[in-house]
Formats: sequence, structure tokens, C-alpha cells
Amino acid sequence: MATQNPQNPFDGGNSPIDIWSLVRNLFAREQYHLQQISRLEHALSNAGIKNHHERTAYNSLQQQYNKLNQTYALLYEQHGILKDELEALKSEFYFELEQRSKYGTRRVEEIA
Repeated sequence: MATQNPQNPFDGGNSPIDIWSLVRNLFAREQYHLQQISRLEHALSNAGIKNHHERTAYNSLQQQYNKLNQTYALLYEQHGILKDELEALKSEFYFELEQRSKYGTRRVEEIA
């Protein structure tokens, strides 16, 4: 008994169809698509991990920046205070120097 090849119902029965080739082709394409999906899932997972690490690093840098910015503000404020104190000391020094040159080598307290 001879096996008959199925006929393509769309061409009027004139050309035989190799069903096993179509099935193998379908499975090969499905396997390829599954591999592509697996690669995409892996890439997405890696991107998520990388994104998490970058966010963690960014948050750490943001905290360090805030800490340094606060320290800078305190130092700048202290600099202003010390600068004012230095100006006051300079004024006192120059006043005393002027008084000494005006009255000789005597101390200012002796004059008063």
C-alpha cells in the first residue's frame, strides 16, 4: 500500500506538501524565538541589576555631596567670622602702633 502525500487545499490539489518539513521549520523558528526571548530576558535582568547599582551609587554620591556641602557652608561661615576677627585685631594693632609712635616707646596704658 503506497502512502499518499497530502495535497495543498489552496492550490487545487496540484502540489504535494511536505508536512514534516513544515513541522521541523515551525519548531526551528519557535526554538529561535525562545532563544531570542531568553536573551532579551537575560539582558533585561542585567539592565535591572545595573540600574539598581547605578541608583545605589547615585544615592551614595548624593549623600556625600550633601555632607560636603554642609561642611563647606560651616567652613565658609567660620571663615567669615575669623576674617572679621582678624580685621578687628589688625585695627587694634595698628591703633596701638600709631599710639606708640605718637607717644614714643611708652605703653598706651601708661599714658591713660
